[in-house]
Amino acid sequence: MSATATPVNTSKAPRRELSFHCTGCLKEDLAKIEAADRAGTLRVTGNWTAGENLDHVAKTIEFSIDGFPPEVRIAWPIRMIARLMKGRMTSGKTLPAGFKLPKESAAFLPTPGTSTADGLARVRRVLDRLDSGARCTHASPAFGAMSHDEWMRLHLAHAQLHLGFVAV
Repeated sequence: MSATATPVNTSKAPRRELSFHCTGCLKEDLAKIEAADRAGTLRVTGNWTAGENLDHVAKTIEFSIDGFPPEVRIAWPIRMIARLMKGRMTSGKTLPAGFKLPKESAAFLPTPGTSTADGLARVRRVLDRLDSGARCTHASPAFGAMSHDEWMRLHLAHAQLHLGFVAV
C-alpha cells in the first residue's frame, strides 16, 4: 500500500468501468494513462500507485508465460474454491475488487514504488510478447490448467480491475 496512508476498502472504492477485448484495447488505455501522467492529472482510487497496479498486471501475465515462482503455493481449500469459480473468473467480466492475496502469493505483489513509466514499460513489453506469439501455457497455482484463451480473458479482466483504480 503506497498510494494512500490509510488503506482504502477497494471493494467500495470508485473505479473506471473498463472493457478490454484484446491486447489492443488494453494498449489504448495504457496510452490514456501515459497522457494523464504526463499532464499531471493521473490519480488512483485504490491502495497502489498507478505504476504498482501496472507492475502487478504485468507480473501476472509474465508468470503465465514464463512460469510461476516455486514459492507460490495455494492451499488446497482455496484451490478447490478457485477451481469452482474458474468459469466466472475467465468469463471476461471485470474481476471483483477487495481480494487480499494470501502470504504464499506475495510474488504477485507489485514492486513497491514502481513509477508509472516503469509500470507502463513492463506491461507494454509483455503485451508485445503476446502480440508476437508468446503463449500463456503454465498452469495457474489457483485454477489449474488453463488454455491460452482462458488466460487471456483472465488477464484482460484482471487489467480491467486494476486499471479501473487508475483515474485518467
